[in-house]
Amino acid sequence: MLNFFVHRALLPAEATVGNNILLEHYALGIVMHPNVTFGDDCRIYHHVTIAGEMPVGAPERVVIGDRVTIGVNAVIMPRPYRGLSIGDDAVIGAGAVVTGDVPPRAVVVGVPGRVLRIRKHCELSDNSIDYE
Repeated sequence: MLNFFVHRALLPAEATVGNNILLEHYALGIVMHPNVTFGDDCRIYHHVTIAGEMPVGAPERVVIGDRVTIGVNAVIMPRPYRGLSIGDDAVIGAGAVVTGDVPPRAVVVGVPGRVLRIRKHCELSDNSIDYE
């Protein structure tokens, strides 16, 4: 509750979060549904919404892979009563609205979100987040 009142972020305890997740800008304005699963080494910027029109605890989930970056003001919102997955090493651009699955290493931009390109293996980082 303190996080909500100070930073206007809604980060439910029911969400599953991997190791080394980085919530940029103090998680300011991040809102997520309880049926969300994050992989390891993800980076989420401020004012991101990860929604879902499914009951808490339902088998449908929003699954975000390892090393995913979600830009400022992005919205991830599966279709009603469906899950959604974002593949490993994907990048969701600032302001993108994602309503369907995203393949691994994809760069997604726009409204509605569309795959701009698939990153090559040589473009990927060393699989860790630099906290400095």
